[in-house]
Amino acid sequence: MTSIHLALLVFVNALWGFNFLAGKIGTEQFGPLLFSAIRFAVVLLLLFPWLRLVKGQMSLIMQIGLCLGAGHYSIMFYALYLGDNISSLAIAAQLTVPFSTILAIIFLRERIGFIRIFAITMSFLGVVVISFEPMGAEHLLAMAAATVAALFMAIAAILMRRLKGVGVFNLQAWIALVSTIVLTLLSVIIESPDATTFSALTLSDYWTPVYSAIGATIIGHGSLYYLLQRYEVNSVAPFITLSTLFAIGYSIVLMDDVFTLKIVTGGCLTLLGVTIIALRNARQSTPSSLRVPR
Repeated sequence: MTSIHLALLVFVNALWGFNFLAGKIGTEQFGPLLFSAIRFAVVLLLLFPWLRLVKGQMSLIMQIGLCLGAGHYSIMFYALYLGDNISSLAIAAQLTVPFSTILAIIFLRERIGFIRIFAITMSFLGVVVISFEPMGAEHLLAMAAATVAALFMAIAAILMRRLKGVGVFNLQAWIALVSTIVLTLLSVIIESPDATTFSALTLSDYWTPVYSAIGATIIGHGSLYYLLQRYEVNSVAPFITLSTLFAIGYSIVLMDDVFTLKIVTGGCLTLLGVTIIALRNARQSTPSSLRVPR
């Protein structure tokens, strides 16, 4: 990998890491569902020119849109809304990798050996250790929500394996369309935003959903797709946990996150397990190999 492309890969992870902070700030201002709806509306607005019907693939695309929009993102942003420790949630979000492997075993008949079994166990054990950090019931609920969000991302990753001939921007545009509709309805029903909600916000408050849409999704996902067209997955896999390390660094420096011994221990277990799984998956070109983490 050239030094320029390596720098781009690190930059992409930095963008994804900062998305956790944008999500935390944005969900406190807008509410998790409204924030998610606005985020996807921005993506849809920017990617609308790429929106095309794909014959024979639309049912699958709709399922992916529901898994990511109504499933992963709404629950992950709810976890950020609840939790006060961003570092813990960023670590839990990496469970997408072991979940993808487990689902591939169940539905795609993937075979794994002792090393990946051990790494999967290590990944989940790390999140369990973090969950028992005495930060209150909301911390435990937020960790549970982040884990469920990771499962939905893993389901979407498995579904994406069945897509054929769908461009990355076209897929993202359809995901944005489905998510905007579903999340707007959920926000109206559950959060009931009104004129007062929006009048309390300034134009500068909208930087969080705009950043999440452009920085994390369009630039981040688009850049990774660009790199994966040029390099083997096993060249990219070693960097899969960098976004979490960036999120931890940002949250400590900018949000005064508490980084306790349990979080350090659990984080090391989870990130080491995830890295091992990603490397083994990529090396063997398995059905559960690298997916976009954010």
